[in-house]
Amino acid sequence: MKIQIQKWIMAGICILSLSGCGKSQEVEDQQLALREQGMQQALEGDYEAAIASYDEALQLADMRAGSLELDIAAYKASAQYHAGDIQKAIETCSAILDLKESAEIYLTRGLMYREAGNVQAANADFSAAAGLTSKKDLVMQGRLSYYMEDYANAKTYLENAAKAGNREAVYWEAELYWQMGNTDYAITLYQSYLEGESPEHQSAYARVASWQIKQKDYDGALATLQKGISKGEDGSLKELLGNEIAVYEQKGDFETAKLKMESYLEQYPEDEAAQREYVFLRTR
Repeated sequence: MKIQIQKWIMAGICILSLSGCGKSQEVEDQQLALREQGMQQALEGDYEAAIASYDEALQLADMRAGSLELDIAAYKASAQYHAGDIQKAIETCSAILDLKESAEIYLTRGLMYREAGNVQAANADFSAAAGLTSKKDLVMQGRLSYYMEDYANAKTYLENAAKAGNREAVYWEAELYWQMGNTDYAITLYQSYLEGESPEHQSAYARVASWQIKQKDYDGALATLQKGISKGEDGSLKELLGNEIAVYEQKGDFETAKLKMESYLEQYPEDEAAQREYVFLRTR
């Protein structure tokens, strides 16, 4: 499971305090501008440039770190992860946790550890996150139970949160049932989530579309994919774009599939399978 990481952490400068005292408004404004620049660069997929922007913002901290610096560092960790350097992202998260404990950062680092294959370290971080999370935060408790494969408790937490009207809980319920192999019910939950106001999880579109494709509901899949694609880059865009091309091929619309593939390869030129498929599409 790919993780969704949007925030997190400080590395590369010496940090002496958490106060951030003595910083001028001009410096803070520069940091905010650089953070915004980095966020835009990350949205465009230029993660190395984003990391450089975050580093520049952090260097303005003058050896101190407050909440803004920690926030910028968190975005840096996200960019490092998306750039493919999971070890540096873990180190950045560790630097943040050395300064200030955070359930979200423990969760983030735990997901990274799990993706790197270090299950023991991942579960330790999930447990630490649970210890810092209010028992009233049913969604977070449910997510942490899910990640630790405590599916019974995860189900209880998330169902209770969903019954209370929490839309985020519906998404994580769907993820839970998908992981447990109850695909049909998971799809029902994903669809319910997507019917709500402003769904944030692009991966829900990818799940529903993949199921629709298996059902040979190509028109339905295409509509779902295009709604997800309209969200822009949010972790599942590459999968959505690839499946959109596959659907056009299944519908026999090879000309549109070829045009979509050309656009796809501009964005993901390293995809060798797509390059081979493009050669096929050019012969149709």
